[in-house]
This record gives sequence, C-alpha cells and structure tokens, in this order.
Amino acid sequence: MKNIMKYMLVALTAFSFSVANAGELSVTGSAKASYAITSSDSSVAKIEQGKGLGVANEFTLSASGELDNGMSWSYAQDIDDATVQDDGKLTLTGGFGTVGIFVSEGGLESVNAASQSVISRPSDTSYKEKMFDNFNLSGMNTIQYHTPADLLPFGITAKVAYAPSSSSAAAKNNSYKAGGKANVGGFTAATTATATADNVFGQTAAMGQSATHYRVDASPIDGLKVGADYVDYSGVQGATAQGPESGAYYATYAFGPATIGYSKGFAATALATGAGATVLESIESTKMSISANINDNFSVSYEEETSNPDYVTAASANYELESTGIQAAYTMGGMTLAIAMNNHENSRYVENNDVQDTVFSVAMAF
Repeated sequence: MKNIMKYMLVALTAFSFSVANAGELSVTGSAKASYAITSSDSSVAKIEQGKGLGVANEFTLSASGELDNGMSWSYAQDIDDATVQDDGKLTLTGGFGTVGIFVSEGGLESVNAASQSVISRPSDTSYKEKMFDNFNLSGMNTIQYHTPADLLPFGITAKVAYAPSSSSAAAKNNSYKAGGKANVGGFTAATTATATADNVFGQTAAMGQSATHYRVDASPIDGLKVGADYVDYSGVQGATAQGPESGAYYATYAFGPATIGYSKGFAATALATGAGATVLESIESTKMSISANINDNFSVSYEEETSNPDYVTAASANYELESTGIQAAYTMGGMTLAIAMNNHENSRYVENNDVQDTVFSVAMAF
C-alpha cells in the first residue's frame, strides 16, 4: 500500500508541475419522470400508499484537456435533484494509467456489476426494500489508481482506492481547502432492530480510521467479462470479536442479442466482544440476470437478487430477502420509455413482508 500511495503522489506531483492546455467543457445527463404503484396484501402489513409521480434530473459538468508532456486530464462534477453538487473527480491519465482524487464517487464494488436489468436493479427502483449491498467507498473521498487498459493480457485491469479517513464526517468534505477531521475509528453495531433509511442493519461502510478497496476485471474471451473486488479496513476500534470486510465476484457473457450475468457477494460486519443474539455477523448475496435486445430499439430483462443474513446466535431467526424484476425499455433517439414490475419477498428481512411495485418512466438524455 505504501508503494501504491507513493506512485499516486508522484503522478499528482507531475500533474502539478505540467502545463495544461485549455480544455473542453461539456454537459451531459438526463431528466426522468416516473409513475409508481406500490401494493402489498401480505400478512405482516398492508400497503395502501398513494400513487407516486416524480421528476428527477441528474447532469454532469465535464472538462478535459492535455498537458505539454502528453498526459491528459479530466474533471467531472455531478449535480443532482435540487442542484446539489454531490460528486466530483479530477484525474490524470498517461502511459502509467490513471490516478486521481474522487470525492464521494468512484465506488469499486462488483456485486452489482453483472446486472443486466434494462432500467435498474429490482432493489434499486421505487420501493425501499432495504436490501444490503457490500461495503463500498463510493460515499467517501479517495485517492485512486487504475492500470492502463492495454497493459496486461486477457484485458486484465486493476484499480485501487484508498480513503485516508473512512468516517462519515470526513467523507463529506467537498472543498479544495478541506481539512482533516477527528476520526476515532469507531463503528455502528449491526443489529436486527436498526432500520435506517438506507441500511436495515445500521452498520455502514463509514467505519475505522481508513479503508482500501481493490478491484480486478478481465475479458479472457470474446463476450465474457469477469471480475472481483475486496474492501479492507484499518484502525477499527472496538471490533475485537470480528473485523469488517467484504468482497464479491461476477461474470457476464454476451451471446447474440442476449447477455447473462451472475454475481456473489460476502460481507462480514464489525463485531465487539460479547455481541448478542440480535447482532448481524455476516451476509451473503446472489444476483442473476438476463437481458435481450428484441431489436435496435426494444430490450427486455429479468433479474433475481437474494440477500441472506446470518446472526451471531444460530437460534436467531433469519429471513432471506428476495427481489425479482421484469423490465422493458423502448428507445427513440434520446427518449426512453420503460416499465419495471418488481416483487420483493420478506422485504426489510421481515418474514412474509411481501411487496410489489410497478414503475412507468420516461427519460430524456442530453
């Protein structure tokens, strides 16, 4: 890790003392409107919420250029919803690969890399079923290095992201004057009772004093892509029973008009000594999907995602959450009309809490 960090710093120093030519500025993004219907007649709870209408925007301001030494640079800033600047990156690319600073973006997780859903994964549409995904550094500020695309055989590429501070407070710095904040390296216990807006188990990727994320991808034969990732933490104070980590592997294969995808993810939570029966120990996920292009404009897909928790005490009841989705999309130029019909069994990891949601959408790309 020390050698990687030195390499990153050398590349950034070279960037600082190079002369940049005037770059080009561009704006890309999309505007999307949706109509969502959510229902449930499960024995746990009935859902009688109103129909949902929404409009969202997401666009990116991008700039790029070249240096006198032949290297190229790029900058991107995302602006979402209420004109909030939430993601940004500044990268330098040359024969050595790419090195850059990523603010609240640049996640390297591969557990969702195999998804072939034509709109979005069933667990990432309308209803918040709260499926747990692996730990990811996308919400943190990281220094990253990516190898050149043509350096290794079989299309092998490697990426590493290092978060100097993995606390939630430090991760929100979005200024070139940002200073470090106190980070004691703690973590939030993962229990069966915690139900935050994004994570039903409570524990998030923001823990420890620093974190490192590794990813490798390859294209060994035509149509086949494979890859894996691993997240490691340092300075996790109080995790004397078990340290946190996560990883996944995936594969996709394209044949004719169809593509299939498969991924497997594993995550171990941070545990303190004497953790009780209501504490989550680990979680395993499996995702399978297939898509097909019916013609140049029309495509369909099916995806199944399962997430199985395991608690410290074997006697604790655990329920596998399963989300499935059938989706279709029709594209006309820059406009995409789509429908997603999703089903969630044991949503929020509660037995028989079954929910269905249907989302109609129209998106305009620019």
